[in-house]
Amino acid sequence: MNVSDEELDQLFRAVSPAPGARFAPLTARDIAIREGIIRGTFELSPEPRRRAGRVWGGVTAVVASIAAVTIIAVNVLGPPQSAVALTPPPLQYANAQPLSAVVTAAELKLDLPDDVVQESRVQTLSWGWNIDMAKGRVEVVPQKTTFDWSPETGSISTVVAAESYWSGDARPEGIAESPYRPGDIISELTTSAADLDIPPGVVSLKGSSREELFAALGELGASADSSSGDLLVAISQLLSYWTLTDEQHATLIHMLVDAGDVTVLGESTDRLGRAVVGLRTTIDDRGYQNTLLISRDTGRIVGTENELTKAMEFIPAGVVGYTLWDVK
Repeated sequence: MNVSDEELDQLFRAVSPAPGARFAPLTARDIAIREGIIRGTFELSPEPRRRAGRVWGGVTAVVASIAAVTIIAVNVLGPPQSAVALTPPPLQYANAQPLSAVVTAAELKLDLPDDVVQESRVQTLSWGWNIDMAKGRVEVVPQKTTFDWSPETGSISTVVAAESYWSGDARPEGIAESPYRPGDIISELTTSAADLDIPPGVVSLKGSSREELFAALGELGASADSSSGDLLVAISQLLSYWTLTDEQHATLIHMLVDAGDVTVLGESTDRLGRAVVGLRTTIDDRGYQNTLLISRDTGRIVGTENELTKAMEFIPAGVVGYTLWDVK
């Protein structure tokens, strides 16, 4: 079967649906870079610095973004029934409280003495599919990514294989065993300060006021008219660059709620076993939806879940990716 560029673009937008030219749908070259990162085969080609900077900007966004894996047409590799089993089950929610009560509870936790300092070092755990079209192979490689950066020294991104989502006996038909074992280094990429492509407003972020945070979010695709879903995308991007303080998290939660159309799904347990509250955000009717996870223990934003709401020709509706922060 042939998959159109439009269908692929739609899926990539579902996983990381940020608007604007900086976050345009991935090109074939971007996809090839990302595949190389996951398999540890990526190497920079000797190109002029101007071009290298643009390419590394794409690499940085890929490594630090919601989706650090390639998601491509699944049922070209096997029978249709195998595609249905590929998405993890959605989180189950209960005991939904009013939105105001959820925000107040988070504030109470975030107002406690804060030992979290703002630092340009982020650890994330993410899940997704890695598909090797040439070998007809579908793998699931949960990944723990550590991203360290500085405008003076550049950045280093280390991707390590995490615990498999499925045990060997429970792995669905069509999913191959990962070639990596937990703790294996999948890739370790370094970029120089000259080639580091992070928006200036993100680099200069220091405070916790709405104005200061919006100056950074505005360079990540947010605007005064952004829906809660679009704002969540920008927040996710920001959290891919910075570990933020509790005070900054409190401001971000208020900004998201003020954007409107935020629904409390209820209490749940995230995929690391942590107690969370899920908030569903709105991005019009684009075939996907994002959920924010707030820790019930700390009040901090600790994750997002990304779901397709409408089945596509080559992938069923369901969870297509998640990213968890404050990973130990």
